[in-house]
Amino acid sequence: MIRSRMVRPMKPVDFYSLPHYYDILHEPGTPGEVDGLFDIMRRFVGSVRDPVWLEPACGTGRYLIEAARRGVHGIGFDIMPKMVEYANRRAESEGVEAMTEMFVADMRSFTRGRVDRPAHLAFNLINTIRHVNSDAAMLDHLDCVAKSLAPDGVYAVGISLCAYGQEPETEDIWTGKRGGVQISQVVNYIPAFGRNGNAARIERVISHLTVTRSGEEEHIDSSYGLRSYDREQWRKLIDESAMEIIATTDEHGEDFPEPVVGYIIYILRARQARSKTSRSRSPVSR
Repeated sequence: MIRSRMVRPMKPVDFYSLPHYYDILHEPGTPGEVDGLFDIMRRFVGSVRDPVWLEPACGTGRYLIEAARRGVHGIGFDIMPKMVEYANRRAESEGVEAMTEMFVADMRSFTRGRVDRPAHLAFNLINTIRHVNSDAAMLDHLDCVAKSLAPDGVYAVGISLCAYGQEPETEDIWTGKRGGVQISQVVNYIPAFGRNGNAARIERVISHLTVTRSGEEEHIDSSYGLRSYDREQWRKLIDESAMEIIATTDEHGEDFPEPVVGYIIYILRARQARSKTSRSRSPVSR
């Protein structure tokens, strides 16, 4: 006898409104990624007693919760109330709620009465910053971060630079499993087609999610846009902002050449900040 799997019909849903699925899918590898953030802090900030980290668009709080287990006070915010509610519940279940503070806010205005501890390290990884949808909004965001940093604090921004009209469509596959829930995500990226105009600069991200549990299979489709930057546009924007580039690195804070196309971590600091030491910071050549 052949037993068939029940398949629920496909439905369009905002994947980001499903925090439990999102957390299962993105949790693998989190401890290693947090190791990398500690490496970045050690190199560019130094040894810090009672460190404070700030994560704009913290999602389910997976980085901050892992860091809190290691003695970091984490401040995070997200525009999606469901994400913040889930993050705070998970922090409580992990016993680190006293070390974390996560709330609902927008990336361009979050300092208004909410962040009262200066951060030694702020971070925004894996292209999350590209959800900020205009240059004006990005300048507001960077101003907020600059005002939130400790005097020697830095902002680690992970962003993929583009080359308009020269990139093919690409695909990624992500998988995660927790308890009896298994999730697979196929993501297609349709590159931005022009460097001028907001519409032309949007990379389209199309997600197909397959969720399997209790013998049932559910399919969920969603899509969203990310604002694109080529290297010239990104550097011009930073030049106009409250922050400056002090290095480009890999995920562990090691010097990495600034690419024309591809993912890189920019280490930024507030323009008025001055390094207290001569640690191995390498300003990026233009």
